[in-house]
Amino acid sequence: MSAREHRSQSFDRDDECEQGYQMASLGQSTAGSRTTSAANGYAVRGDARPQSSPSASPLSSSFSIFSILHPSPIALFSLSFFLLGLLNNALYVVILTSALELLPQGVPTGLVALANIGPALVAKAIWPYALKGRVRYARRVWACTALSTAGILVVALVPTLGARLVGISMASFSSGLGELTFLQLCTTYGVVRAGRGVGWFASGTGAAGLFGAGAWWVVRPLGVKGGLGLLSALPLFMAASYFLVLPSVEQLRDFETKAVFAARGGGYQAVPGGEAADDDDDDDDHGQEAGSDDGRQDTASGARPSTTIDSMHSSSAPTLTPLPRGLDETIPSEHKQVRLSFNDKLALLRPMLLPFILPLVLVYLAEYTINQGVAPTLLYPVPQPSRHLLLSWLIKKLSDYYPLYQLTYQAFVFLSRSSISLLGLPPIPKRLLWMPAFVQVGILGLLASESVYAWFRESLARSLCLVFVGIEGLAGGWAYVSVFYQIGTNQREAVTTSRGVDEEGVESEDDEVAQADLVRRGQEQEFRVGCVGVGDSLGILVASLVSMPLQLGLCDAQVSRGRDLCRQV
Repeated sequence: MSAREHRSQSFDRDDECEQGYQMASLGQSTAGSRTTSAANGYAVRGDARPQSSPSASPLSSSFSIFSILHPSPIALFSLSFFLLGLLNNALYVVILTSALELLPQGVPTGLVALANIGPALVAKAIWPYALKGRVRYARRVWACTALSTAGILVVALVPTLGARLVGISMASFSSGLGELTFLQLCTTYGVVRAGRGVGWFASGTGAAGLFGAGAWWVVRPLGVKGGLGLLSALPLFMAASYFLVLPSVEQLRDFETKAVFAARGGGYQAVPGGEAADDDDDDDDHGQEAGSDDGRQDTASGARPSTTIDSMHSSSAPTLTPLPRGLDETIPSEHKQVRLSFNDKLALLRPMLLPFILPLVLVYLAEYTINQGVAPTLLYPVPQPSRHLLLSWLIKKLSDYYPLYQLTYQAFVFLSRSSISLLGLPPIPKRLLWMPAFVQVGILGLLASESVYAWFRESLARSLCLVFVGIEGLAGGWAYVSVFYQIGTNQREAVTTSRGVDEEGVESEDDEVAQADLVRRGQEQEFRVGCVGVGDSLGILVASLVSMPLQLGLCDAQVSRGRDLCRQV
């Protein structure tokens, strides 16, 4: 069997295992899939049983295998990525929510927004290109934890404006690097599991909006020093989610394989080659080294996990030796040398611009221009209980409008970013990823014209504004999760730039070259996910710059037409 065939089979193996698990969970497995599974060397030792039987509901498929006392690896995988998204982004929201109390009187809150997004953009724009070779995930997680904690403590303990802006910038850089890191981490679990990881991570980032705002209101009575000092512990829980909760590839494969066999009648039969599947070690090339580099423990067995390119595990390709587990020194020197050049990265970037990056930039440019520039001017007289019972309970004064818009927005962002993980909805197809951007631009124009001309019927204006803000949140969140899901699950679109690999149709006889190519393909996939992350941050940064003059211009236009509510807030 050629090295190219080995590579093709090894990229498919774990994905078929996961797909087989999903089919078994839905009661849809067939004899054909059973044959495919056996041919790929799936094996189960002993008489172990999966911990529970997944149900057929999309919403419950992840939670039906979760128990409080004995959570399955699938549940832990989903939970860990949800927590990573939640805790990585929560402090970003906390800082924006507390902006007025962090700055001296008269200093525009836009300064906080700029310090809170600029460094994150720098991290996402530069880090994927500056990185040489593999991603060392354990080191990155520790670095993000330390930087974020230190940044928030500086904001909490040092009252000067300059120091607080520096602290906010530190936390922002950590948040941007953390988001980049965890999205890249999803790709090391294989194509199908990458989709699950991206879905749950996106859901966590959506929940961060609600959690962060709520957390600040809870600790607000303690003041900036006490409240932010308490919240500075959040990054430690993020590190715990990575090191203590996130399962290894071996655990996931084991559980999925057992679940497939159990769903097919409860019989377990060893398949030739299965032992190799159990004993193969993961390439630690992606940063989860088993030595002193990584302290994360296998959550079930206590063994050190190694999560990297799933394709390195192939019992059907016994001549393709996986990279060894262990300290960095045990990795063959030729694999240490595998790295993408700047030209390689540009070759990967070009096909990503039009279908993925530019739509994300436009979505977030329009979205945050609405939130920061238009929404503060969408003001109406305080509703009367006789005509607007619910709204009159929520809005007591003019300054209540903007927080209500933001709460509505955050709730719908969480809903849309959870569309894949919680609701089981499909992502937006690649060819339609521009549609949310067009929707956002349309809503921006609509609400800006309402701000100036007040052409909504007065009795419906408040409700219509809330509806459009909700649609804005849905469009933005769905675009985010769909873009990263499409990239994370389309591994075969990656451009192979390895110099040691023959062109299409020419077989390489050197398994070492084939093995190095697998490592390279993993780095390509990590870069593809990483380079797209700049899109949302760039859109937010430009929106922050545009929104300040836009808000002033809209307010002036209202005053010129005899409406001065924006001056009364």
